[in-house]
Amino acid sequence: MNETLTITELERRWEKTLSATEKTVTRYPQVYRELKILVEEIVTKTLDISDYPVIAEKLGKLLRSMEDDVQKNIFYFFSDRVSPSSISKLKLLRLECWDLLDQLKAFDAWRMETHHLRILK
Repeated sequence: MNETLTITELERRWEKTLSATEKTVTRYPQVYRELKILVEEIVTKTLDISDYPVIAEKLGKLLRSMEDDVQKNIFYFFSDRVSPSSISKLKLLRLECWDLLDQLKAFDAWRMETHHLRILK
């Protein structure tokens, strides 16, 4: 993969990924909330290393339920990265969750930026 991408192409791909993610989140809002809570707990709370396989399996299950093979979204890219069978060292789970949390925060910021909602009384 020696493909050289321009900034414009990377931005276009990012927008496409965010749009696909938004469609999935709209379809599964409760799963998205549960996923965010779990990722934040993994990142912020102290976890016993023996709990990592169970937590990684739960996280992988949530991500797989939201991935979309046709339109690749954020969940698609992370579902394999946190799977207990594919992650080389379970201690890297927290690091992957930091990355996932950053992606979810960027998605939420993009979503708020693109949808200008107002509360009417």
